[in-house]
Amino acid sequence: MRTSWDTSIKHLARHGLLSDILSIEQIASIPSSNLSRWRHESDSKYLYSEINEIIKQEIEFIKRMNQSSKIKKINESYFKLADTFHHVISNIKGVKSILKSQKELIVNTIDSIVDTVPINNALKLFNISRTTYQNYKTIVIHKCEASYFKWYTRRFSNQLLVKEVSTIKSYLPNDDYRHWSKSCIYLRAIRDNTLSCGLSTFYKYCRLLGFSNLKTFKKADGYNPLETSRPNEVWCADVTIFKTQDHIKHYIHILMDHYSKKIIGYRIEGFSSGKAIRSLLQNAYKKSRPKNTVFLTDGGSENVNTTVSSLLKSYNDTITHRVAQRDVLFSNSMIEAFNKVLKHQFLYPRTISNRTSLENVMREVIPIYNSVRPQLRLGGNTPDETFNGKPINFNQYSDCFKAQKAIRIVLNKQNSCRSCS
Repeated sequence: MRTSWDTSIKHLARHGLLSDILSIEQIASIPSSNLSRWRHESDSKYLYSEINEIIKQEIEFIKRMNQSSKIKKINESYFKLADTFHHVISNIKGVKSILKSQKELIVNTIDSIVDTVPINNALKLFNISRTTYQNYKTIVIHKCEASYFKWYTRRFSNQLLVKEVSTIKSYLPNDDYRHWSKSCIYLRAIRDNTLSCGLSTFYKYCRLLGFSNLKTFKKADGYNPLETSRPNEVWCADVTIFKTQDHIKHYIHILMDHYSKKIIGYRIEGFSSGKAIRSLLQNAYKKSRPKNTVFLTDGGSENVNTTVSSLLKSYNDTITHRVAQRDVLFSNSMIEAFNKVLKHQFLYPRTISNRTSLENVMREVIPIYNSVRPQLRLGGNTPDETFNGKPINFNQYSDCFKAQKAIRIVLNKQNSCRSCS
């Protein structure tokens, strides 16, 4: 049977490229008469032979690359960078956070190829700036004994002092605040004058200390919450159900002042009760004697009934009942948010065996919520403070932050760490 040769073999022979592609044994298997004939053939013998010129150029390029040890090293270095990058980000979301956590690997890799790959090109692959890289390198190389996290204090002079980091660390697992939101713990420390830094800094160090944030949810498009400007402008009421360990459901009826978020009354019943709502309104009215107050609820039977409506009529329209998303566009979300806080930060973490136990816990936690636990939306105030007229103004706590920052920078730059001197 006659042997047929691939056209590409003829082209390689015609341009003297066989030895670049085939082994000596493969070339020896081709008859010399064939090789001689192919070498003397004209390119014009084959239609569209011009495509072979492109192939020839590619082969010449490969030859030049293989002949240049420098180019070969550069390619190997880029492949090493790419492999490292993919190793860092594989199967994980949040590339920037991951890059920060892998700074030592990145620094060591770039340093190992810096003789063959320009450092700016290497940094482009990781999408980090030269300044960020230098910061990474400083952290990796310099281990400062005067820093809580061993960061070079003279370069990162704005980092929190060891005492400040220790303060954050002492508040987070504290049994009194263990189930509070991080913003409330932050405000508690600020108000106690034991910490002086911004909220974002506090969150950063919480993360560094291993205290992760709770999952947050984006507000729906078009969400327009109710806004109030004074105490007793709007009262919100709702009922939330809590089951104790004896498997009995308890209905906690709550009345809240919308502006201050103060709980102005609550009652625990074995069922959803209009009489309970009426009682909460009566007690609140006696204490505050409000004028032009809106009573906001959902459309539940405990709120919309003759027991409640007859009471409101007796107040000569000083309190007007409105049903959320029926009489007004907005929802009763403020008190619904409180229900989650009540359960997740105050009730679920405790062992509550029966109604008596629940009543005891509620007598303890409502004063804590109203008078002890500061809130970010209230500018660092507690609900009681805002209800009683204290302005919502976080500057009363943050004005000293700049002075503390200046002190921090001076102390960090003057540290006596042996490795930094």
